[in-house]
Amino acid sequence: MSDTATLKLAAAVSAGSLLALAFFASAVRPAAAQDFDCRRAQATSERMICRSDRLAGLDERMSSLYSELKASYQNRDERNDLRDYQQQFLDARDSCGRDTECIRGAYLDQISVLESRLERAYRRSER
Repeated sequence: MSDTATLKLAAAVSAGSLLALAFFASAVRPAAAQDFDCRRAQATSERMICRSDRLAGLDERMSSLYSELKASYQNRDERNDLRDYQQQFLDARDSCGRDTECIRGAYLDQISVLESRLERAYRRSER
């Protein structure tokens, strides 16, 4: 086999390996990827989130938005209001119990609100 053919084969194998690795990495998530530790999940809703990739993904998205929004706020009152609002969301989510559609809806609502607030915060900072 020529050097060129060997390099092409190695590149093809490497590309295939990278694609397989990327697929595997996206399909398998560590247990602690959520905003809470699945090994210590106590609320029924948290245990349901730990069992569902879809809900875990929503939890990660919501957590990321919450952190970004909190960091964008300059004063303590805004951060405290956000914390209180987030606690209301967590209470609503936890009241869903085992109802995964209820949990999903709570996340979708919260994500929408946080995205809207984050957009306003960025517009305000551009002024």
